Amino acid sequence: MMTPLRLCAIYCLFSISSTSSAFPPSLRYPIPISVNKITAANLTCDVRSFNATVTLQHPFKGLVFAKDFSHECNALGTLSNSVTINLPTAGCGIRLSSRANEKGEKELVYSVVLVAQQDRHLRQIADQEKHLECVVKDDAFLIESQPVVDVLKNDLLERRGKSQRSGRMKKDQDLEDEIRETFSVARVWMEITPEGDEANGGTLKVGEAAVLTIKSTLPEGIGWKVVECSAHDGLGDSSQKLLDDYGCPTDELLFPVFRMGPVQVISVMKHQEAVSRFAAFKFPDRDRLHLSCYLELCRGTCPEVDCSDKNSTDGEVLDRLKVFNSVEVLAPAIDDLRKSERLQLSEPTTSPFSSLPGDRKFCVSPDKVAITFCILGVIFLCAVVVAACALLRSRKNGDESPFYPRSLFSSSTSGSAYGSKLLLHESPCMGQSPSRRMPYGRIL
Repeated sequence: MMTPLRLCAIYCLFSISSTSSAFPPSLRYPIPISVNKITAANLTCDVRSFNATVTLQHPFKGLVFAKDFSHECNALGTLSNSVTINLPTAGCGIRLSSRANEKGEKELVYSVVLVAQQDRHLRQIADQEKHLECVVKDDAFLIESQPVVDVLKNDLLERRGKSQRSGRMKKDQDLEDEIRETFSVARVWMEITPEGDEANGGTLKVGEAAVLTIKSTLPEGIGWKVVECSAHDGLGDSSQKLLDDYGCPTDELLFPVFRMGPVQVISVMKHQEAVSRFAAFKFPDRDRLHLSCYLELCRGTCPEVDCSDKNSTDGEVLDRLKVFNSVEVLAPAIDDLRKSERLQLSEPTTSPFSSLPGDRKFCVSPDKVAITFCILGVIFLCAVVVAACALLRSRKNGDESPFYPRSLFSSSTSGSAYGSKLLLHESPCMGQSPSRRMPYGRIL
């Protein structure tokens, strides 16, 4: 008869088993965790660096790093509530994008995903990811090029004509103010977006159509072209050249040449964009793809280069500017294939041909190997003892002659045809002594 206590124990056991099955296998038995949450982040950024000071609820002794760059772009906690990390904008997964603010004005934004790892060496479920965005100031991407300033100054002087000596100081001051006002809106930057989804500008997949756009706002007398583009993993350890020094593609299927868009005139400035559409790719060990290009600034218009004949004459190159950006590129098809391959290796095969003989590998423990060698050694010693006993027995019976007067491999007819029978009769191992030999040496 079931007692109430036993019934209660069975019910509790059934309740625990049914509750545990409701959790996924990775969280079958959840344990309460303590999360040191990020409460605030103070950000400052310019064209070269992204600086973030992260504040947490409790003293932090772990590691803060940019996602996918835990060993290269990190900062250690010092048991205080805040951690400061400095990242270069040319790597570490920093992404530049443009958007419209509340006033409808376009602004440039740097973004990065930071990971707060609670322990310096271990990953835990309590680790956090934080997406941070820093609005770049309007003057961050201003062009600072003295050759371009000199050309612009000469052009302005030619337009105005030679000024009279009496008003020279005033004219020079007006000229400087005009140049400063012109360069206050001159800038160049790069954007990478999925084709048809420029507003989102999120994650790409390998093989998906991507658009690389280089945008510029320059004075009217300055032209430009894109040269020397390359892709890298964010640190420079792995890189691939896409365009050479002339602006010609190294592989047209990997990355085609840029197409220059129409010129939009804005007062004394002009806005122009260069676009290249390509199939997204990535490096095997990184989900972040970094692209960088150089822009050659020319006086007037930069001449087009024929990639089949690179000996064409270039125009007057004033300066070179570098633009860069990054984008997250995933490869779900490749990752799923790798997971299926690992699963097939871990599970036993169910092929109908698994029972066929063949050259297969098997594993044996060191203990079994030692036992096997011991058994083989005992068998060898027994064979030696048996051979020694047979030899002593033959000598004890007084027979000093060899037991095998003929060779097994003799080429003669008598030796080769009846050698085996002769050995059977003359061998002491057959239990016959020399006194009981057959009266003949061969069988006719």
